[in-house]
Amino acid sequence: MKSKKIYTLFFILFFYMIKVNAQFVGYYKFDDEDLDSPNPSLFILPNNEFYFFKYGSWKTGKWSKVDEDNIILTEVKAEEDPIEVYGKFDKNKKDITINLLGYLNGPSKSYAFINFSRDITAQKKFQSIFNDDKKLFESSYEFTKNNNGYNWMTISIPRNKNKYKNNISYPFDALSYTYPINKKYNYYIVIQNIDSILSPVTLKLTKQNKNYYIGFDRFIKQKELTAAETLKKIQDAKISVESGSHKKNFGTKIPYQSVEKSMINETSVLTSPDEK
Repeated sequence: MKSKKIYTLFFILFFYMIKVNAQFVGYYKFDDEDLDSPNPSLFILPNNEFYFFKYGSWKTGKWSKVDEDNIILTEVKAEEDPIEVYGKFDKNKKDITINLLGYLNGPSKSYAFINFSRDITAQKKFQSIFNDDKKLFESSYEFTKNNNGYNWMTISIPRNKNKYKNNISYPFDALSYTYPINKKYNYYIVIQNIDSILSPVTLKLTKQNKNYYIGFDRFIKQKELTAAETLKKIQDAKISVESGSHKKNFGTKIPYQSVEKSMINETSVLTSPDEK
């Protein structure tokens, strides 16, 4: 609690001590919506940082001055895992069910592989997750696996994010993520963390007369806040994003036990799902 108070005091002092392009510093809401309503919001801070909250997610980064009427916002991306796994129990499911929800959209689905094992150190043979071209563009894809005492689930994807069905050949470099199979769960959702493969977002904030525009011509409304009000709004926005996230219905997020670089060879891949 003490450290939080010190941070808050520092933030407030810093807010007032730095004098940089003050006309852009502030709190913004898109269009002419009520500034207190839970709509997309932008915070421009005097230390050249920004926060952008929108539709269940948020971005942060640095802004820099172009001229008196324009600044550029550049997202600073954190290193993120390309896939996330969630687990829960479904009383209507007897076997292990894997739901790949919007996972690796498009042709690259053909090159996602999965392995179930009892021993994490055992040599792995991988089953191709998507072996039906008609299913490549479906937003959700489920398959089941008999629960034969498996303790681990390993998902492998190409290390090269630009590897697609038409330009891949064996062997290829892969990243293999191994997750524990919790006996409490029988339904697993695997999603692609799209932020991990997207390029950093760059936006321009422009002032024309007394109005502000983001991007080309999207009007946003500015409101000046005190440092304390700004800090509270940012904290509230983060909480709102987390509580409003669609992922909260996925169950419990399962951290991976290990990640390793590996090679996928033709001999690594099962030709039949029934093989061991």
